[in-house]
Amino acid sequence: MTPGVLLALLVGSVSQAEEPRPGSGAPLTFESSELHDLAGTWGEPLRALMVLPGVSHIVSGVSLPVVRGAPPSSTGFYLDGVRVPQLQHLWVGPATLHPELVSGLDFHRGPAPARFGRELGGTVDARLLAPSTDTVRAVATLDLLDVGLLTQIPVTSTGTEFTLAGRFAYTPWLAASVLNGLRSTGPELVLGLFDYQARVTQALGRGSLRLFAFGSSDDAGLRGEGDVVRLGTSFQRVDLRLTHPLGPGEAEAAVTWGRDTLGANAGGDASRLTVGLSERILGVRMSWRAALSQRLAVEAGADVERQLVDVEQSTTFRPGEPGDPQRPTVTTDVLQSLARATFAAAYAQATWTEDRWRLTPGLRVEGYLLEPVSLNQVVFEPRLHARARLSDTVGLRLGGGLLHQPPAHYMDAPGMDAAGLRLGMQTALQFEAGADVRGPAGFTFGADVFVHPLLRTVDLDVLAFDVLANDSRQRGESRAAEGHGYGVELLARRPLSERWSLLASYTFQRRTLRTRVERRDEAGRVLGTDEVPLASALEQTHVFNTSAVVKLPWGLTVGTTLHYNTGAPEAGGLLFSYTQRPGVEPEQGTSRWVPEDRDRVARLPGYFRVDGRVSKTGTLGPLALEAWLDVFNLSLTKETFRYTYGRERGALVRKPFGLPPVTLPSLGIRARY
Repeated sequence: MTPGVLLALLVGSVSQAEEPRPGSGAPLTFESSELHDLAGTWGEPLRALMVLPGVSHIVSGVSLPVVRGAPPSSTGFYLDGVRVPQLQHLWVGPATLHPELVSGLDFHRGPAPARFGRELGGTVDARLLAPSTDTVRAVATLDLLDVGLLTQIPVTSTGTEFTLAGRFAYTPWLAASVLNGLRSTGPELVLGLFDYQARVTQALGRGSLRLFAFGSSDDAGLRGEGDVVRLGTSFQRVDLRLTHPLGPGEAEAAVTWGRDTLGANAGGDASRLTVGLSERILGVRMSWRAALSQRLAVEAGADVERQLVDVEQSTTFRPGEPGDPQRPTVTTDVLQSLARATFAAAYAQATWTEDRWRLTPGLRVEGYLLEPVSLNQVVFEPRLHARARLSDTVGLRLGGGLLHQPPAHYMDAPGMDAAGLRLGMQTALQFEAGADVRGPAGFTFGADVFVHPLLRTVDLDVLAFDVLANDSRQRGESRAAEGHGYGVELLARRPLSERWSLLASYTFQRRTLRTRVERRDEAGRVLGTDEVPLASALEQTHVFNTSAVVKLPWGLTVGTTLHYNTGAPEAGGLLFSYTQRPGVEPEQGTSRWVPEDRDRVARLPGYFRVDGRVSKTGTLGPLALEAWLDVFNLSLTKETFRYTYGRERGALVRKPFGLPPVTLPSLGIRARY
């Protein structure tokens, strides 16, 4: 057992154990108010996920969480039962959900409750802001990037409530408008980002009917005449849900419609290429939860989702001399069905409480059907969570489960889950043990040890277009690997009470996959291959975060976040360089760079960052006001994720990639009514 676990248990001997929510497994549970003032998060609760134990990143500032070493697409995000397909605008910008709309979250780092599936990473179950039942409420925000509004309007006479919210990135739009006005020729600059959320809740007897719609749209690049490049993403979700008491419990039935798109075009006057990826979904889910006695609670349900994925390619070519108005325009359009997939599942779990013990066994049965590639597979996923309160001072947790997921990738893109099925399923076991204690001065402590045997993993290579290949099954077998993940996670937490709060976490994690590697001589020629365990390309062995918030007189609040992580392997990929070593040109005998064997690549340098936040609150008549300055990377430190390998004055030279430090300030004001 590690020293960190022993320390947590010793602290627990003089403290009181913290009880989890019934039937929730073993999540980290937060209210948004606890995360609001964390420096470097811009007040967005889901961005605060990046400072929690078990979470690392690909590139600092990009909220694509790597949970226990798994690729970001292995983690699912849900808002009140509806999966959120994209968290950030253009994957790196502000959140696609209004921050005030999220009231809290539960974060499962290991096996989640049986109602969740198709995730080998983590599961984030965010809670939607409760309807207002008594008065009109509104929140308006204005910062350097966005203008936003959220309002809640109850109609007590009919039992109806309306919630409307949205944000618009006005700064990029204004900048593009000004630059376009200063230019008389050439393509126009396009920078448009916005999102919306709308909810209508209607009381129906003892139950309720809720219509919830939300979406996001991003458009960035150059359009018009001349050389252009443009990228656009969007998604929409509409969810209609009915909840009503049924017997001793409550039943839920819902239907969800959605559409996601990703499009890009590039080229000039002579030729242009446009590629679009679209996904349409239609899903139905049902569930029933009941407390049958003081000791026994049960939950059962089923869900079905149909996904239709298409890819469209359009090519425009104008043969002839440039400037000739008589040149013909030749256009070809190809619309291809990429996948027709059906995901269906049924699950059941029970929570038995006896004195100091709580036991939650569960089972999820899931079916995968893919067309036109013939794939029809049914998987069984048993899960178990147990908790023992050994005394009034310490509680222990155990969890385990068998999980499956389609092949993983770095960024969520429309249809990748469905299209990736043709490469075969991923399968993993997950086991974890932990301790939860409550210490003096309002502190709580947690320690977890996890082991994840990876029975089959498949990571998609977006640059090789694996899902479009005719030999997808063979590619799936060539990319499949076995391995294991393991690690230790520590957490110290003090919610804001009186004048200060603290959230500190440490993660030690390893994720290795057994992979075939090439052996090369000093000239870079392949001599043979070996199969060896390799560290995952996303593995950051040590990750440390600490966030402190202090409330001062006169309505002032200051906070800081310290972050440190060790570097991932320099093993290539979408963003990273691949380690080279000095070699010899065989014909001329001169020195040159040659690829290093994959199991001998270097690791990127560690990265340290300091974020800062200061805010001032006050009132103006019926308005509660807050002004803030939140600076990501206040320390102006630089993260190295690439090296260049070249030659200067006859000598081989290795240099870090020359991007300046990325510092992102957020200055704004919020008014509540």
